[in-house]
Amino acid sequence: MLSFSSPVGLVALLGLLVPLAIYLWNRRPGRTVAVGSLRWLEAGANQRLRSLKPEQLLLFLLRGALLTLLALAVAGLRWQQPAPPVRGQVFISPELLASPTLTAVRPTLDSLRRSGYETRALRAGFPAIPTTAWARLDSGLTVLPAQPRQPENTWVRVQQAADSFPGRPIHVFSSASLAQFRGRRPLLPAQVHWHLIPVPYSTQWLHSAYQPQPDNLRLVIGRSTEEQVTFRPLNLAVPADGQVRVPGLGVWHYQPGPDSARLLSAADTVAVRRQPFHVWLRADAAFAEDARYLRAALRAAALGLAAPLQLTVSRQNPPAGRPFDALFWLSAAPLHAFTSQQLSSGMQVWQFPTDAGRVVDSRFAPSAEGPIISLSRLSTAKPTARQQVLWADELGRPVLTTQPLGQVRKYQFYTRLHPTWNTLGATPELPELLLPLLQPATEVPARYDRRVLPVSQISLMDSVSTASGFRPASPNFRALRPWLVALAGLLFGLERLLARRQTTVSNPAATV
Repeated sequence: MLSFSSPVGLVALLGLLVPLAIYLWNRRPGRTVAVGSLRWLEAGANQRLRSLKPEQLLLFLLRGALLTLLALAVAGLRWQQPAPPVRGQVFISPELLASPTLTAVRPTLDSLRRSGYETRALRAGFPAIPTTAWARLDSGLTVLPAQPRQPENTWVRVQQAADSFPGRPIHVFSSASLAQFRGRRPLLPAQVHWHLIPVPYSTQWLHSAYQPQPDNLRLVIGRSTEEQVTFRPLNLAVPADGQVRVPGLGVWHYQPGPDSARLLSAADTVAVRRQPFHVWLRADAAFAEDARYLRAALRAAALGLAAPLQLTVSRQNPPAGRPFDALFWLSAAPLHAFTSQQLSSGMQVWQFPTDAGRVVDSRFAPSAEGPIISLSRLSTAKPTARQQVLWADELGRPVLTTQPLGQVRKYQFYTRLHPTWNTLGATPELPELLLPLLQPATEVPARYDRRVLPVSQISLMDSVSTASGFRPASPNFRALRPWLVALAGLLFGLERLLARRQTTVSNPAATV
């Protein structure tokens, strides 16, 4: 099918009038004929007018075709190939495929399948769900291909799906589990429709372990539901056979060692800590208010640790030769050389800003589920390229960064806990925010996190569109302008050659 990208260019076809006018008014020069009587001149002239015939017809046609091709090139003549219809896509998250909740949305899925949609798993490669898998579901088998231990990041996968199937209607079926949505929400096209399906079940796991005595274990059991994550301590004795029976979690094997011990199950391994959690807080008088908030937050966060917290608040440096798990530096004095000699494997160093900072009016959210912290003052220091930003305000300015230094991890605050700097110190969630940073192993494993993403952070689709899953793709145009210009150039060469030959024939004396 032919069409024009610039139909206005067809006005150039009016240029055909020029060679037509020249052709009609063109008269070949008369020849001088010697005659004996003038009476033959008048009769010859009348006969010439009565027998007027077009001359150089081929040359005229070539010139007209040349102008026509140029006009079509200016108008953007193109060939439109009708594109085949594309199929809509349905993506189902792995945890939903393995959940009995999938049966609740089977009518919706079957309706989309009958409309021509293809069903795929929302995982790497987006494998198609075969018909045999749906037959297994119909027979009551809900477990499809095994899920990975680390849940898929739905934000990333949906963005990849939209990029892999551009221009197609997409329906995403997933649970609202918070563990499935990590990082920032991407900007997705309008044809992506969400269906959040609740997966109402809870889970519990062995969070951490501490051995205060050789025959005693202190465990922290985590339990996650749709609303919250809770922890409870549990004291158990170590049996002689080393088989520790944890209520609700089966049997764990206690494996002792000279420096450390472990608890092993069929799926997990948990290290057993034998020393308390040692923290030294160096705070000058200028940081007294910050130290008060930090001390309270650390003691509250210690409730989530299996090992007890031994916190020391002092204006002096920690004693040499004594290992610490974390060192908080709220002082204008620089970190001395003794720290580099005293840093033990896995130790954390937290440093707070010492400058007066600059006044800002901003906010930041330390985690996806909140809270929102008002920021009034921020340090003027700039992070280095090696520092990873953990917390940032709404303008992208760093609030908390981290940087590995060998086997030590350094955290750099760009604000303080003083009320004149922000509202972080008075936030009830501060202990919960510090806990996974103090001891990263205590962070809730993503595969056990059953908290639900707030509805406000994702657009829900209440009803499924009944439109067909087939829709025409964008038409495919092939520009013919290069071919027209090339053909016009060929005709121009033929026209020049023919014009020269006819000139030579009409003036034979020029060749003598």
